[in-house]
Amino acid sequence: MYNSILQFNEQCSEKLENIVGLILNSEGDINDLTQSVQNEVLKLGTGIVKEVIEKVDRELNAAIDRKKYYTVEKKNEPKQLLDVMGSINYTRTGYEDKKTGKYIYLVDRIMGISPHQRLTLAAAARTIEEAAETSYSKGGSNASIVDNTSKQAVKELIHGLEIKPISEELVEKKKIRYLHMVADEDHVSAQFWDKRGDLSIDKSGRKQNTIMPKVICLYEDVIDLGKEGSGNHRNKLIGKHYFGGVYEGTVKNEELWQEVQDYIDDVYDEEFLERVYISGDGANWIKTGTTVVDKSVFVLDKFHMMKYINTATVHLWDSVEDAKELIWDAIESSDKDALEAVTEEILRVTESDKKAIEVKNMYRYLINNWEGISIRNVDKGGCWPCCAEGQVSHILSKRMSSRPMGWSKHGCDQITKLRVYINNGGKILDLLKEQKKGLVELAKVENDKLTIKTLKVKQKAYSAIDTLNVDIPGIDHSNMSWLREMINSGFKLSNI
Repeated sequence: MYNSILQFNEQCSEKLENIVGLILNSEGDINDLTQSVQNEVLKLGTGIVKEVIEKVDRELNAAIDRKKYYTVEKKNEPKQLLDVMGSINYTRTGYEDKKTGKYIYLVDRIMGISPHQRLTLAAAARTIEEAAETSYSKGGSNASIVDNTSKQAVKELIHGLEIKPISEELVEKKKIRYLHMVADEDHVSAQFWDKRGDLSIDKSGRKQNTIMPKVICLYEDVIDLGKEGSGNHRNKLIGKHYFGGVYEGTVKNEELWQEVQDYIDDVYDEEFLERVYISGDGANWIKTGTTVVDKSVFVLDKFHMMKYINTATVHLWDSVEDAKELIWDAIESSDKDALEAVTEEILRVTESDKKAIEVKNMYRYLINNWEGISIRNVDKGGCWPCCAEGQVSHILSKRMSSRPMGWSKHGCDQITKLRVYINNGGKILDLLKEQKKGLVELAKVENDKLTIKTLKVKQKAYSAIDTLNVDIPGIDHSNMSWLREMINSGFKLSNI
């Protein structure tokens, strides 16, 4: 720390003097000054961290209690950590635990640096946030202000995350009468399922390579932010919360909906809650939600109704709008007979066999989801302006299917859950801290690594420093007795 500050004082002062001289001679500007200051400050930051780590390492090596339990195996072992400030390159001592025979870096353990860690949590958080939004490559470039990490390292970092749902801490549960959900899935191209080369081929010779991540958006209400009378609607969802991931099969789908139910239990007063509306395209996994979520009913998404109706009537030319009006009249009045009549009339004037199939598909789709259609007409608690497609685009398509990309199933699941976590207001740094805390607790339970139990820092008051050209009280590099005392008095082992 002393050396870094001294070096900063000497080198930075000289560089700043030169830059100011260039500016005064019209050969430089404020950008040169700010860039130079940034570079020197970042070097100072990484230099201070390096010195502190190496000083702690030396004091650990000299500690009396250390010699009882650990034998020095190697000195000056290099380690590099990428931080937001840049690369921190330091050396440390490797020890053998006399009791277990295991190899350990004591200073890394004290500093909370795991054996294979290559990024500080701050750098990892920046990397993950960018990778969740754009790409692994850009995530690696965003790890640090001056350095970056590889695309593969970013992938491994994200694949290793444990992403847990955000828990709500409320003084009092919300009293909401109606809750709404829109549910849908995206179609994402797979490079492989679990390992390269494991994609199957169908009878037509095409690869079976579609992953279908799911997303559910729960909300309490919709407000229109558009200017009154303008005709432009800008809907905003109130109380929005997302759920999602790659959930395959009946059991996994039920797990997804149970996450939704658990959230409702935690956040809303269920005695006050009257109805939960689950809107979607009628897929079985969406309807499964009504068997898991209390007080829920299925509602057919209007977007998908329109999609089928438009496909079934596009060939009618001048009569398209008339046909659509008759279909919508039947839907809005919940009149099955009227829908059957207009379908038969469309089939009567349809010459193409392909188009006839599309007309029949429309009728079958609407009839199979008639209960989900009728609820829109008879239940006045519903609020229907939100469309599932918009939520899929926002959470899934924007990152995973709007551009040519290939995914593994696990990678697709992780990115989906990350985007859900971030859009729910989660902080990646908090997620990383929680995961690291879990790993430390697991290590203690398994008792496979020794840790230093107590390390009390003795605080001292330091007098004002008039100049860096004199020894700094308390951090004199030739003394620093406070650090040695701290280690000797606090060097305890958790299992001894």
